[in-house]
Amino acid sequence: MNNGLLPIVLTDGEVAELMRRREEVANYKVTVDLDSKSVSDEQGFRASFEISDFQRYCLLEGLDDIGLTLKNESDITAYERRRPAWMS
Repeated sequence: MNNGLLPIVLTDGEVAELMRRREEVANYKVTVDLDSKSVSDEQGFRASFEISDFQRYCLLEGLDDIGLTLKNESDITAYERRRPAWMS
């Protein structure tokens, strides 16, 4: 997840079906929808996958650990200004 890739777990049967369709359909396309947590194609295939709400949020917002921390930059700066000088 830290590199921005979405790990999706599908059943062996679902993967086999996707591979079969890929071989049979010219220009076969699969859609991965993070909003609906699903994998689908134009021929009616649909499978769901699990992802935590937090991981989903980070991927949708393009946030890694640093980006997530920087969302609180103003609070961090305010804390550092209030902190006594001897604590630096």
